[in-house]
Amino acid sequence: MIIEEYYHVYNRGAHKALIFLDEADYLRFLHLLYVSNSEKPFLFKLIGNTDIFGLDFGTKLVDVVAYCLMPNHFHIAIKEIQKGGTTKYIRKLCPAYSMYYNIKYDHSGTLFQGGYKAKPVTDQEYLNTLIDYIHLNPFGLKEPELMKDAHRDYIEKAVEYSKEYEYSSFKDYLGISREQKVILNRSDLFRSDLG
Repeated sequence: MIIEEYYHVYNRGAHKALIFLDEADYLRFLHLLYVSNSEKPFLFKLIGNTDIFGLDFGTKLVDVVAYCLMPNHFHIAIKEIQKGGTTKYIRKLCPAYSMYYNIKYDHSGTLFQGGYKAKPVTDQEYLNTLIDYIHLNPFGLKEPELMKDAHRDYIEKAVEYSKEYEYSSFKDYLGISREQKVILNRSDLFRSDLG
C-alpha cells in the first residue's frame, strides 16, 4: 500500500454467514474500529467497561474516512498515512473481533472469508462514489432483491433509509453528534451531497 493513497477495505463472513448477531456485536466492532487504529496495543478488558470513544490511543495507523457494518460484511474507506498502517490496522481489528465472537458464541473455525480485500481508490471522483456506496449500503437490507446498480434509481429512498442506520458513518457526515464520530479522523472529507 502507498502512503497518502485511499483504499476500499472490506471482508465478509465465511460462507456469507452473519458476523453481527445483535447490537452488542455491532458496538464491539465500532469500539474496535477506534481502538485498533493506534500503534499502541490495547487491553480487551477496557472495551465495554469504559467510555472507549473518550480515550486517546495515540498516533493513528490510518485515516478512517467512512465505514458501514452490515450483518454479514463490512466496508471501510481508509487513507494510508504510515507505511503498512492499513495492514497493521486490519490485523488488529479482525482478529480482535473474531476472538470476541468465538468466545461469545462458542464458535470455532474461521469467522471471515479469507483475508481482507483492499482495492485502491484512483481519484477524487471514485473516492466520492465509494463514500456514497458505503453509506447507502444499508438500503440493501430493506430492498435485498434490487441489484446494486438499481439503487441509483431509488436514491431518495436509499438516503432516507440509510440516514436511520446506526452502524455506519453516514450520520457523522450529516453532522449528527454522536460519540463514535471519533472513529473518523478525516472530517475535512465530509460531504453532504446525499443529505
